[in-house]
Formats: sequence, C-alpha cells, structure tokens
Amino acid sequence: MNRRIITRRLGISPIFVLTISAALGQHSFFKIPTIDLDDRTDIQVVVDREKGVYLGHPTTVLLEDGKTILTVYPKGHGKGAIVYKRSEDGGRTWSDRLPVPENWSTSKEVPTLHRVIDRDGKKRLIMWSGLYPARLAVSEDDGSTWSPLEQVGDWGGIVVMGSVVPLKTPGRYLAMFHDDGRFFTENGSGTGIFTLYQTAASPGRFLRRSLPIPPYTSASRGLSGHRTGNTLRPSSGRTAGLGTHILCFHLMRANRGRHPGNCLWN
Repeated sequence: MNRRIITRRLGISPIFVLTISAALGQHSFFKIPTIDLDDRTDIQVVVDREKGVYLGHPTTVLLEDGKTILTVYPKGHGKGAIVYKRSEDGGRTWSDRLPVPENWSTSKEVPTLHRVIDRDGKKRLIMWSGLYPARLAVSEDDGSTWSPLEQVGDWGGIVVMGSVVPLKTPGRYLAMFHDDGRFFTENGSGTGIFTLYQTAASPGRFLRRSLPIPPYTSASRGLSGHRTGNTLRPSSGRTAGLGTHILCFHLMRANRGRHPGNCLWN
C-alpha cells in the first residue's frame, strides 16, 4: 500500500484531498453535483509519501504573507506520531519533515492547527491533539519552534478542536469539537449520542483550563444517534455583510456518509 497526500492549487491556497475516491454521488440523499479530481495529476502536488503508511487528515494554516503554509498530520489513519511540514510558495513545493518536540510522537488522534491573535495583537499558532486528555502545543514564532504537548483541562474529545473561528470581539474565538461519551472524561464509555462541545475564549484562556459546554447533540434534532451514522465532524466559519451583525455558521457531516449533513446558524 502506498498512500500519499496531494494538493490541488487554487492560486496559492491548497485544498487537501486524498487519493481515495469518495462515491458520495451514489447516495440517494446526496443531490449536489460532485467533481472527482483524483485523475487531475496536472494540478496535484505530492506533499508526503511513505510506503505502507496511511498519510492523511492534514490541517493547514496560511500565514499572513499569503504564501507560507504550515501543515500537521498523523502517521496513520486517525492517529499516530505528528508530522510537520512547511511550504513557502503557496503549496507548490514542501519541506522535508521538520523537527518537532519528542512527545508529539505520543499523539492519540488527528492534530488540528490554528492561528490565533490576542487582543493586544500577539500572534500564536496552536495545535491540539485529541482524545482524553486534550493536549495543546504552542508556537510564538510562526511555527519555527514549538512547545511540547501539554494537557489542557480534565476533558477530551474527538478531533479537538476541529474548528476555531474569530468572534466579533478582537482576541476572542469560538472553538468546537464533538464526542460520543468515550473520551470527554477519563473513564468514559460510548453512549451512541454525539454531542457538539464549544468553548468561547481568548487565546490565553485556551492555554489555561476551560471546560467546554454542549450546545447540540445528535439526538436533539431527531437524528438516530447511532455511531455508524451521525458523527458530528465540525467545521465553522463566519461572514460579515449583515449590518452590525456577523453570521456564524457550523457545518457537521455524517461520518459514514449514510445521512445528510447538518448546519447550525447564529
């Protein structure tokens, strides 16, 4: 088996895809037209490859210069030692695997990478590693150096924090992830109900201990709640253009592709 990560270039911003076709169009509920780019090798760049190792689930951050992209991903399907790479030309070429703190090899799940800026303008990069306990690494020099992973609170979850978006107040962010009871506490067990958790905080509070709260469960919308169907994989964003209001939205996909996705608005 020879897995690889590839990028499709749209200007200088890459969209990561795996060389595995997702036949979503075959599902009767999925009515949106799909485009398969797997065979478009002319617009693909190989970021990494290792024989016999699944490389996927990348998270990226585009820095303010518009061309430097950082990415982290696990050596394995959904778990494994964290790999870190850097591109300085918008994803056209990539560095070798960069040195990282030793305990990044102990990551239990998919890492997530985010840019945060506090109210005083201090820029940081933060990287989460999920399951129990949730852990966090920090860079204060645009990814040149990183701290080890450190525990943040007495809780955990699946793909922590899968989404971090800025709020209207400078220096405040909304962060979200989900769990089904197995990893939110140290000795948790699966409930079959997926709960979406959120934390609204400043970057400094992320570095301290903050307990997320649940605004949504897969049962609250009349969903089946079965682990095979309605996993909440969060992706959030915001848009302006509504007078004095900013619209925040949150997209959730079904993990196994057996049900339509869901969307929350605020």
